Amino acid sequence: MTAKPQPGFFPELLRNPQYSGTISTLVYNWPIFAGILGFGLAALISSAFLMAPWSWLFLAAGIGAIMIIFNILVASFIVYDFGPRREYDRLADLVDLNEANVVIDITCGKLRGTQGLLSRVNRGHYFVLDIYDPHKMPDAALRRARAMTPPLDTDRRIYRRTAKVESLPMPHNWADVIYCSFSLHELHDPADRQKIFNEFARILKPNGKLLMAEHDRDWLNFIAFGPGVYSFFSAATWTKHITEAGLVVKHHERWRKLAHLWVAERKPR
Repeated sequence: MTAKPQPGFFPELLRNPQYSGTISTLVYNWPIFAGILGFGLAALISSAFLMAPWSWLFLAAGIGAIMIIFNILVASFIVYDFGPRREYDRLADLVDLNEANVVIDITCGKLRGTQGLLSRVNRGHYFVLDIYDPHKMPDAALRRARAMTPPLDTDRRIYRRTAKVESLPMPHNWADVIYCSFSLHELHDPADRQKIFNEFARILKPNGKLLMAEHDRDWLNFIAFGPGVYSFFSAATWTKHITEAGLVVKHHERWRKLAHLWVAERKPR
């Protein structure tokens, strides 16, 4: 079952296509941001009542905390919301979606990427597979995302199914396109990640395409996201999962310096 939308201010705010990625980062992680902001303000206020060198240390700590928030939000805007085109637009341009009869969208409850690709798919059957498992994905931010995510805004029929990473409920050699937008890093166990890539190889038709967007774990992302970078995985890790499943990388590019896009293909056997 996909995320259950809740009426209210935040879901309506998340409908804004121009800033949905940045707003979702802020809203889903608000306790973390509130804690950092509280620490930063406390440090700044304390610095006014302390003598040097403690005043300078507290001032630096306060400014540093606020800069962490600023960096994360700016980085989120760059990855998700900067400019007229999003990662799903770029991925859609790399394949011919008009020839796809079956598109499978892999999500863990966050539907921003789903909403985006839906606007580019005009025919065929669109499946949304929810791979959320609270035991394998214990992140509180993901639970908030599932509760707050607004429903899909579309008139077309969407087929929704729950799924397990080791057994996606789809036949062999069936999908023309599989799409994953910033969802797979929620799988922390490398064995689980490999299982789902093996499933991708099973259900893709010969010459079927995997479209994938994911974050990176490198020094630039560490500067941008701080400790949050440790919830991401390196581009080399993702490429290894793709190739070990028997898929062939046809295109790989860095997206706005902080993320990566892949198009992989299942070769005929």
